[in-house]
Amino acid sequence: MKRYLVIFLFICTTGFLACKSSKSGSISRSADDNKIEVVFLQMNDVYEISPLEGGKTGGLSRVATIRKKLTAENPNVRCIIAGDFLNPSVVGTLKYEGQRISGRQMVDVMNTAGVDLAIFGNHEFDLSESDLEKRLTESQFQWISSNAWHKTANGLTPFTSGSTHEPMPVTRILEFKDGDGTQVRVGMIGLVIDSNPKDFVQYDARYFNIARKLADSLQSHCDYLVAITHLNIADDLELSKQVPGLRLIMGGHDHDHMYHQVGESFVAKADANAKTVYVHKLLYDKLQKKLTIQSQLVPVNATVPMDSTTQRVVDKWTTIADRSFNELGFSPNEVLLDTQELLDGRESSVRHHATNLTQLVTQSIAAAAPKADAVILNSGSIRIDDQLTGRITQYDILRALPFGGKILEVEMNGGLLKKILETGKGNEGSGGYLLYHQISYDESKKEWILKQRSIDSQKIYRIAISDFLLTGQEKNLDFLSSKNPDIKIVYTPEKNDPKDPHNDVRQAIIAYLRTNKK
Repeated sequence: MKRYLVIFLFICTTGFLACKSSKSGSISRSADDNKIEVVFLQMNDVYEISPLEGGKTGGLSRVATIRKKLTAENPNVRCIIAGDFLNPSVVGTLKYEGQRISGRQMVDVMNTAGVDLAIFGNHEFDLSESDLEKRLTESQFQWISSNAWHKTANGLTPFTSGSTHEPMPVTRILEFKDGDGTQVRVGMIGLVIDSNPKDFVQYDARYFNIARKLADSLQSHCDYLVAITHLNIADDLELSKQVPGLRLIMGGHDHDHMYHQVGESFVAKADANAKTVYVHKLLYDKLQKKLTIQSQLVPVNATVPMDSTTQRVVDKWTTIADRSFNELGFSPNEVLLDTQELLDGRESSVRHHATNLTQLVTQSIAAAAPKADAVILNSGSIRIDDQLTGRITQYDILRALPFGGKILEVEMNGGLLKKILETGKGNEGSGGYLLYHQISYDESKKEWILKQRSIDSQKIYRIAISDFLLTGQEKNLDFLSSKNPDIKIVYTPEKNDPKDPHNDVRQAIIAYLRTNKK
């Protein structure tokens, strides 16, 4: 409680930081009709700068085209990114100019594409503190952070952004004016889920209380209020109920498009990776004090031309990435599979149960390790947080498992194996949740089964696992290390043998798909 009080007092006692105002251009009209339209172009959870599915969907150059078209019709346009864009990305794991890219490509492209306003998503805090600060400094768009603070040696301070290191306000007021002189002030807040604890971040998870207090503080200064959020849909819907003054909630975190009406308010989320965007047109009648909201889900596909200016920046980073992939022995554009099935790599799925994508991964490991009795993989290895379909390329495999890792074969007794499996089962919801091949759990008998037989505590089993699992750094699995006396032998691959798929799990998947390619 004391922590929350400190944060709220900080908001209240730093009035010069609490709210920022920005002005916009105007539309040419003749007589003042006391009506003004504002347009929000919304995207969320964007990890890729280029189109996916063989160029069919997504692509920030296409989003830039949509923004330019909207702006030509009405200059009162704001492009919103509702969190999760700096990470995860396989490009971010590569090095350029001696440093990990860590989201640099996303900021560069979004600066060019015309993003106006951003909030944090939980994955922004996957970056190191120093890398995050670099990306914030590079960003030319504005930020809002209503419930996440920078925890430093000097206490809690706002994160800063831009070359001038502007402290992020907890609210913003956007001012718009059209050609006939009608003006409107739009109050905004930005909330992020507290699901990624870091030493340098302080969250306030009282989303509804914060939103209510900030909405109350904005109400008398604005014509209407909107929010940008990165929360679960259940929290977004509850937020709209508890703070009905937030007429539009532009959300992220969920990766499938949705649109809900709650009273007179609306909650909208687009598809991840800019496969779709939402265009919200908010028409305000100042005389009647009436707000009308019209929202359209716009597919971002091959019918939308690429913006040439943005595409040049995309091409620059694609060239940098392809060069690095080739040096690592990958051919990112090779098509490995063409499927209409949705291969599910979403965190909300893989951290709770096996999916067709996780089964593909564990089957690939089993094929690479034919002497192993079974396969165990930590679900945190799969970071794509999306669904794959259509033409699946090497690049898709790389972005599904951006950190790669070696395949080890470990001989252990059944007692340790059961302990590992029980711990993994208890890790549900986190990256420490374990996925298997040739292993199952019999709920009726409350016992673990390997190849249709109960696991024998005294028997020695040969298990293929990721090298990360054997470090003991996975959640609650600190006992899983080569120093554990119940581990008898660890088989490691030859470092200098690029043909051995044990050296990189992604090569194992690529080899498996090639072998089974129809």
